[in-house]
Amino acid sequence: MPPDPHPAPEPNPELSEENINEARDAWCRAYVHVWADLSKGAYDKEAVQKTADEHWQRSPKSSPVMVATMDYTKPR
Repeated sequence: MPPDPHPAPEPNPELSEENINEARDAWCRAYVHVWADLSKGAYDKEAVQKTADEHWQRSPKSSPVMVATMDYTKPR
């Protein structure tokens, strides 16, 4: 039997669930840390963590520092 002309792709270690979860956790921690620094600790931690997770889901390659800073400084 001839070899398969379209072999199965190699699994990408960058896309493993563990790596994705680690990246997500690190991104969200950075976002919350920036928010905590800017607010001098006066913030709703649960709401900020939820917002961080929502931002990460929309654009995981964005800068959590820039996103948190923009969120914090935008008019409410």
